[in-house]
Amino acid sequence: MEFKYSISILFSHMGYVLKILVWILICLLITAAIGAAIAVPLYKALAATTEIGSYVAGIKTTATMVWNGSLSMRSAADDLIPQFVGALSAIAKNPGLTTGLVFAIIFLYCLYSFLMGLSYYTIGDIIDKLMADNLRFGFASNLAMNLKKCCKYSLARLSVALPIDIIFVTLFLSIGLALFDVIGFFTLPIMIVFTVLFCSLKALLFSGWLPRYLHHPNTRIFANLSRSFPNVRANIRGLFKSYVITFSIVYILTVLLALPTGGLIVLILPSIYYFLLRAVELVSYYKVKGYSFYTDGTTVVDTVEYGFRKDNQAIADDIDEMSANDEFHREENAENGK
Repeated sequence: MEFKYSISILFSHMGYVLKILVWILICLLITAAIGAAIAVPLYKALAATTEIGSYVAGIKTTATMVWNGSLSMRSAADDLIPQFVGALSAIAKNPGLTTGLVFAIIFLYCLYSFLMGLSYYTIGDIIDKLMADNLRFGFASNLAMNLKKCCKYSLARLSVALPIDIIFVTLFLSIGLALFDVIGFFTLPIMIVFTVLFCSLKALLFSGWLPRYLHHPNTRIFANLSRSFPNVRANIRGLFKSYVITFSIVYILTVLLALPTGGLIVLILPSIYYFLLRAVELVSYYKVKGYSFYTDGTTVVDTVEYGFRKDNQAIADDIDEMSANDEFHREENAENGK
């Protein structure tokens, strides 16, 4: 139900995807500009004191050969992973610069996550208004109107997500490199499954937070997170299934369309699944609460099971009353006949 109706909401309001794409480009440009100011001096210092330059050149050559079609993905993986390991070993030879590089990467990740996180509350509020009252709001106007709430939610989410992501990256690199020494190229599908499961579980953790914050704005931000867990638990199977399907489709489309679109699919897909993830969260919230919602201007979905809807219960009561009256009349006629 969650994925089905989220897709319906997405296709009924595709105009918001373009607005999200513009916001992603703005976030990327800001992060890239600041990142270049930090990374270029660091790379020059590393290139002067380590052998990182030769490994970077090898990685570029392999990527170019894959792009030109002269090298298969399997052969590229066999080339790239040793080069990547060699680059990490070369960087580690300069501990001071390595520490600076790690902190620079974490800072840029936090910057991009915070900027992108500003849109989460905006997207959620827009979808909530569409589902509840079929009201449309502009992306920029909603962001400006709710800027304080957007900042609060983005910072709170980042503070919880950052440690989780650091642990994931550490485990991903450790497990991936260890498995590659044993099974080689077959490490790739295992790590893809691992990544899809991680993304699904992370999305599941946060799935009830934003909907509850939207509907209980006066409650403290972290209290909304803790109080959202009962709603998530009530629909955990539906949410997890929707997230696994979403992230699996994202991976498949990225692999299939990366070359035909010249890499543009990497920018387009996030603008779609950011909207879709917020829609899944809200559809689940409405389902657990038993609320009806719009999927488009004319279609209203009643989340209450058919037999428990008030209208149907009233009809059932009328039928039961009519049956009781008929039975009474039959018994009365039978007595009169005697």
